[in-house]
Amino acid sequence: MDTPSLEERFQLSYDYINTEMHAIERAIYTRNYDPDRIIIMLGRLVQTCESRPHADFMQLNIRGVHELCTRFASVYVRLFADMGCKWSFQSLLILTMQKRFMSYVFDVSGYGSAQFVLRLLQEKAKEKKTAKLTDNQAAVRAVLLGSVSDIDMADLVQLSLDNSETAAMLCIGLLLDRLPSTLAGEASRRFLLEECKPYAALQTSPIYASALANVWMLCSYSTTERKHEIKRDLNAWFARMFKAKGCKVLPTGSVPQPGNTQNKPVMAVVAESFNSYHAMYRWYAPIIKQLKERYFMVLVALPGDVDEPAKALFDRFVEMNGNDEMNLQPVLSACTPDLVYFMSVGMRAWAIHLANVRWAPLQVMSFGHPATTHSSCIDLAFINTRTYAGPGVIQENLLVLEAEIGSLIEPHQMLAVPPPPVLPDDFISIAVPCNVMKINLSFLTALKEIERQAQKPVRYVFFPNEFGVGHLSTEARLHTWFPNALVARRTSYDRYLELLNQNHFALSPFPFGNATSTIDCMVVGLPSIGLLGKEPHSRSDFDVLAAFGLEDYCIATTVDDYVNGALQYINNPEALNELRALVASKNFMEQHKQEENPLSQEFVRALQWAVRHQEEVVNPRGLVFEAQGRWSV
Repeated sequence: MDTPSLEERFQLSYDYINTEMHAIERAIYTRNYDPDRIIIMLGRLVQTCESRPHADFMQLNIRGVHELCTRFASVYVRLFADMGCKWSFQSLLILTMQKRFMSYVFDVSGYGSAQFVLRLLQEKAKEKKTAKLTDNQAAVRAVLLGSVSDIDMADLVQLSLDNSETAAMLCIGLLLDRLPSTLAGEASRRFLLEECKPYAALQTSPIYASALANVWMLCSYSTTERKHEIKRDLNAWFARMFKAKGCKVLPTGSVPQPGNTQNKPVMAVVAESFNSYHAMYRWYAPIIKQLKERYFMVLVALPGDVDEPAKALFDRFVEMNGNDEMNLQPVLSACTPDLVYFMSVGMRAWAIHLANVRWAPLQVMSFGHPATTHSSCIDLAFINTRTYAGPGVIQENLLVLEAEIGSLIEPHQMLAVPPPPVLPDDFISIAVPCNVMKINLSFLTALKEIERQAQKPVRYVFFPNEFGVGHLSTEARLHTWFPNALVARRTSYDRYLELLNQNHFALSPFPFGNATSTIDCMVVGLPSIGLLGKEPHSRSDFDVLAAFGLEDYCIATTVDDYVNGALQYINNPEALNELRALVASKNFMEQHKQEENPLSQEFVRALQWAVRHQEEVVNPRGLVFEAQGRWSV
């Protein structure tokens, strides 16, 4: 049987989405329709469009995709503007789950945005004064449709005084927004994170888990200092969910582990994403290998988030149930560990849930998703001297390692490093390799200022790692700032390195900086400039670059220094050539292949010390433990 060509596969995607959309349109443009039924149909189609293979088609900048996006937007207009049709709470929830998709299709559609229908709803809302915003149907629809940049602060204040379940859903929807690129958007997001706390009104239903996990993670990318405080309210919901499910924690060591013939202490390792091709594997596999010498290692993960090479690092694999992530009992009953290690917390709802359960006497974490958890069940976090900026930043107690990051991250197997590029002389090409979640107004403003003061034309090449119609939306939003920018689609790692290699240097975002992307730049010998902050994710660029003596050339301490540092290399070709030669001279790939891993070795020593001193390290909070006099050798 012949394999369909690329064109045939895209035609199949178009035909399928077109047929499903036609059924929705046929239903909605009749005089009498059931909005709840339409919204359920839309929800199913949105899930399809956001999954392969149809998402591959929906990220193409072609007429068929723009046509479908315009039709999606038209259906949303009809649903939101028809005040005669009432929605159930279930419909409100479904639309909240597809809020990002709604904003994406409006951006890509012939409408260009949802502003016209949003203004109609806001005008309609003013016609009816209500004690609570959530009693005003037009206001509810306006908040649900709009982004954080669109909502009046007066409406947000009213929302903050409303402790209903509907108010909680509206706050969740607004906080799911990415790339707020206006002062109003930044102010609104700050207010939502710091002042709106209606989450106690949410039912303990698994339907909320995914959205709350998204908000839990996305708050880390905000620019406000108090951004993590919302996690306390979200953690409380996960704790309530645990009780509602009737889950119980069994005594430590009460369940024997098959294969633990040496009677080693049992360590459960929580892995949110640990496929062998994923960056998490590259960072943490060396640590797991070291830990296995002392512990019976149990991997806990969703089956789809790990592969065979990852499982092979462990003694046992315990699967999370992907059909019921909020039911932790099967995992709790399968393993009663002496120690729990979270490589990250924040990328999966079930892992956030488990991080709010006291499963073992000692529970530790690394900053795989580099932010504090505000969970009373996480005792210690591992950090090193460069990512540690002093007390008061991280809620967990800290073990501060002395070893440098060095070659901690494992290289990709069979990696083909691209040859030195031939770069243009008539303009400067600057890579911006960061997830769209890290892009914010302050960072965009700095990029714009660099472009304005540059003595040569500047072309930014963004790598936002978006997928499906989200890629087209992100491209459209970035082009409003930088019309000549290139916005790369998600691709293979080898192809990504080839594209990265075609730039003069790279700029890391702030305040949430890069780590793996900075390593990727080192792989191809590309200078990368970062900005030093207080949180671990604001110091990861510094951590990587300082290991190779590049901090004086590539790390700024203020936004002005960041802008001026980039301009120094743009406006002085000789300085740029010297910097590129310096980075290349570090021979990163040669060091990258070394087997010696001091940081992993110190990690194990520090953990052994913590196990022996559990009463000392667990309480109170805010403690900092350094190597000297403890585990240093």
